[in-house]
Amino acid sequence: MKIPFIVLLLLIGCGNSQETNFQKYLLAKGYFLQGDLSNSSKIFKEIYSDDSEFEDVDLHMIKIEFYRGNFQECLELIDSALESGRWTQQALVYKIRVFLLNPEKRGELLPLVEKMLKLDSSNLDALLLAGKVYTIHNKTSDAIMVYNRVLSETDRIHTAHIELSKIYKHLGLKENSDLHENLAKKITGSPLNEVKSIKENILNKIKIKRK
Repeated sequence: MKIPFIVLLLLIGCGNSQETNFQKYLLAKGYFLQGDLSNSSKIFKEIYSDDSEFEDVDLHMIKIEFYRGNFQECLELIDSALESGRWTQQALVYKIRVFLLNPEKRGELLPLVEKMLKLDSSNLDALLLAGKVYTIHNKTSDAIMVYNRVLSETDRIHTAHIELSKIYKHLGLKENSDLHENLAKKITGSPLNEVKSIKENILNKIKIKRK
């Protein structure tokens, strides 16, 4: 039997602030992992209003507002995290993702990418985003370099093969293009590709909401 949301909050409302926030945090994270962004957001906001630097609450709020398509609120949380020096690379990753969805902001992407990569040039999410930005700005050699860097870490990243295939096709390098296209096909249906499909579905919902 499911316990109503309000009852759960009342049950964990006892104890000192730190203990209560930790219990709320576990509940909010559980909702988040189940995809219940509404209840997760409510609890994370309660914790955040009491302690804005509790665990990774602010990072979860950034993710939630991004997935819900609330980009202005997402950016405000990102800027707050950056000002306090928290989750700097992860915050930049989401700032770049938001800007990629806004054509008017694409001119600001390159400096953000360079800053992001300086923090950790081995982060796969960061490298994939960098490849996307470099491609948009016609920095082809840089895009090839970062996608190959991704594949040097693991050759099971579908997106890297697909993007390299497109780049090489555009350059007229059919053999290289076909190689990466075939490697991408072999990965289709893998867990990584399923995760990619989930993310694409979320982004499609966001785009529909913005129309």
